[in-house]
Order: sequence, then structure tokens, then C-alpha cells
Amino acid sequence: MSFKSGFVGLLGQANAGKSSFINALLGQKFLIVSEKRQSTRYRIRCVLTLPGAQIVFVDTPGLHKPVDKLSRYLIKQAYAALSGLDVLVYMTEPWGKLHEEDQKAFEHLKNFSKPILLLINKIDLADAATLEETTRAYRQTGLFREIIPISCKQEANLGLAANKIAELLPEGPKFFPDEIRTDRSQEFIIAEFIREKIFQLTHKEIPYSTVVEVTHMAEREDGELLEIFANIYVARESQKAILIGSGGKMIKQIGTLARQEIERFLGRKVYLDLQVKVHRDWNESEAEIVRMLDRVR
Repeated sequence: MSFKSGFVGLLGQANAGKSSFINALLGQKFLIVSEKRQSTRYRIRCVLTLPGAQIVFVDTPGLHKPVDKLSRYLIKQAYAALSGLDVLVYMTEPWGKLHEEDQKAFEHLKNFSKPILLLINKIDLADAATLEETTRAYRQTGLFREIIPISCKQEANLGLAANKIAELLPEGPKFFPDEIRTDRSQEFIIAEFIREKIFQLTHKEIPYSTVVEVTHMAEREDGELLEIFANIYVARESQKAILIGSGGKMIKQIGTLARQEIERFLGRKVYLDLQVKVHRDWNESEAEIVRMLDRVR
């Protein structure tokens, strides 16, 4: 039997469940999840190796109405990720109709020459009639090779979706060894976990004005703890004050939740030190946005 492999992009509106889908298939959390927009900022490759195929997922920023230079940059990055793909997975929700924002996105996909698979996520929240109406409306676009209803929360039809994606891939070699599940470093994933907790605990402009960089990670001499030091950059002094909180309460809470997430990921005890620094107005120009986001590797 021939082996199949290729790069599969995930595209869809913010909060559609793209990161949750990949995490569920891999059986471990590699991508952060948030109900807030712009939580996904990077094109992250995650690798699912099956008996007859290797799927290299490329997660992308969620599509949303741009409100500032950072959000416009992220949307541009999402569409740029379409280049070089073998299959595109578009994810939506059971709206009961063709959603206006999805319809706008489909204008970008008319000239996409590779197979497109539609996943309708969150079917656990919809009745049969709504799901049927959604399926009919999206099928009428003529864009999709397959349409599969799924639930990341209930892990419904995820295996079916993975097998259908694998079927659409071309024949090819393994790009990564079997044990590799992401092309990103541990430092990158840890920085993302910290940023996830900022999204979880803070509001308004704070989550969108932060960049997290792990500056040091090393085992203590006694071998009991892994020490991790990270900087959280914000755009203004007022944001720094909010992120630290009264008496350091907010940053302590962020640190506690992030440490617990990191320990689950690494399977060992860690010491986490967080420092908040100001890089003034980094999110006001594309050049600074690129430079700051590039700090996270």
C-alpha cells in the first residue's frame, strides 16, 4: 500500500475550533485555546502520523473583522498560509445558513486548486434540522470535496475527518519522524501557554497587547525543578500595571495557572518566573509587530 503525506492548512473564523481539533487528534495540548479573537498568531505545524499517512497540519490565525494593525497583519498571515498546501480544511459552525464572514473568506478560495474539506464543528450545540440546513447551504458553494460534521468537545467524527484528510493527500514520504508532533520548540509552546492564561484572565486590550518570550530554561543543579524565566511585553505602562495587578495579584494568578499547564505538558515540576516589560507601541506598526512576534521561537 502506498504512503501518503502532505501539508494541510486549517482556516476559519476565530473560535471555530481549529486548535481544539488538532489538539484532540494529537491527544495532547500543543495549541492554545481561547474564546477571544487573535489568540492564534503563528503558523504552527503539528504532525499526525497514521499507519498509512502523515498529515502535517498548519494552524493559522482565525479570520475576524480587522480592528487594528495587528489584526490586519494576522489575517494577512492566515491567507498567506494557503501557499504550498496539499489540502485545505475550512472549519465553520452549524449556523443554519451560509455565514456572511465565511462567504467573504470563500472569495479568497475560488482560485485554490487543491482539495478543500469542510468541517462543521460544534454539532453538539445544534439540532438535526439546523445541521442539515448548514450542510445544504455550504454544499451549494461548490467549494468542498467533502463535508463532515464533527464535535471537538465530544470527539465525534474526528477519526473520520482525519481519515478523509489522509485520503486527499498525495503519495509521498514522511516529512517528520514518528515521535515528532510539532515543529516548534518547548520554549515556544511554554510561551504560548503563558499567553493563553493572559487571554483567560485579562480583558479589553490587554491580551492583544502582549508578547511572551521565554528567556531561560534550565534544570536546577539538584535536578528537582526545571527553572523557566519569561518576559511578558506590553505596549504601554498602564497595561503593565494592570497585568501585574494590585500587590502583584494578577501576575501571580497568571503564573500559577501557566505553571500548572506547563507541568502537565512537560510531566515534571517547574519554577516559573514572569517579568512584565514595556515595549512602547509595538503593535502600532507592522515592522514592530513582525519584530516582536519573531522573538517567540
